[in-house]
Amino acid sequence: MNKAKDRKNALDTLFSGGGMAGMVADATAPRPRLSSGAIGAAEINLIKDERDKLREELKTLNTQMATSDNVVELNTEQVQPSFVADRMEVAFDPAFEALKESIAETGQQVPILVRPAPDEDGIYQIAYGHRRWKACRALGKPVRGVIKPLSDEELLVAQGQENHERKDLSFIETCLFVFRLAQDYPQTLIVKAIGKDKSLVSKLRKLAATMPEEFLRVIGPAPKIGRPRWEEMASFFHDGALAKNHAKALSSLFALDSFNELHSDERFGEVLQVLQETPAELETTSDADSGEIAVSAHTRKARYSEWLGNKHVLVKHTGKATVFSVDSKTQSEFSAFLLKELPALISKFEDTKGEDA
Repeated sequence: MNKAKDRKNALDTLFSGGGMAGMVADATAPRPRLSSGAIGAAEINLIKDERDKLREELKTLNTQMATSDNVVELNTEQVQPSFVADRMEVAFDPAFEALKESIAETGQQVPILVRPAPDEDGIYQIAYGHRRWKACRALGKPVRGVIKPLSDEELLVAQGQENHERKDLSFIETCLFVFRLAQDYPQTLIVKAIGKDKSLVSKLRKLAATMPEEFLRVIGPAPKIGRPRWEEMASFFHDGALAKNHAKALSSLFALDSFNELHSDERFGEVLQVLQETPAELETTSDADSGEIAVSAHTRKARYSEWLGNKHVLVKHTGKATVFSVDSKTQSEFSAFLLKELPALISKFEDTKGEDA
């Protein structure tokens, strides 16, 4: 059985029967919580003041950490991630590759923050700096960090504040982080951790609960996709599940190798388009037809999709245009090089056309 078919069978299992709905039911099942307490209108200013204070403390800590004598080198095998995940893992992350290259060339400039792991001697748990830790681990280098005793709540607030000060998390990653925190911690802590008000925290939690996490992981963090489009995606789910035709069409889409080669933002666009173009009602079209809609929508929109170089340029042929994409953030030097060389390439092409004439 080939790779695509294996993946399709696994995804059919995910979408069939109680698979998707079951995952949501498991994820949203009541769990023991700390007492939350309501946040009254009179307390909003106090929360904002405390948030601002935390931000200032975080900035001060980061400044001190960069040159502090308390910075130590830690074996990456003795460091473990936070007990609440805040990021989605992706197969290829250009920003992470750029960070790894930077650390390889100039060293780790900003230490991570860790605490001694509860009940594990000699092990440290990350409050923030997960990507720096992973980069050092991949490079076989020790990671520079500051060790600070932190309670669970203090660790989560530091983790959330750092991520949102640096704007490192995408919208859907923030939703998932809020959803995970809400299983065990009060809303007051989540408000402090992400620096958002009570109303928005509630909306983020509900949106994450609408769609199964496994489904979200197939799409990935989608850093350029904001709240309105995620809300449109969520509108196709009812009681945590998709209509049978929608589930079948997405299973066919997810089984395509070309789909998995796309960036996360592009995968989001493909999925939303398939949901929009596939009739939800079973009697409207056959199961086979719904799968064909997924494949045809994908191939119509991106008939050819390939990388050139070491993922320097993504080339997409849509039938109407050929699009060359360069990530100007992670490939800024290459982008500038292309812009400089393009006039000469165009001139060379024009000369070739003149010779043909």
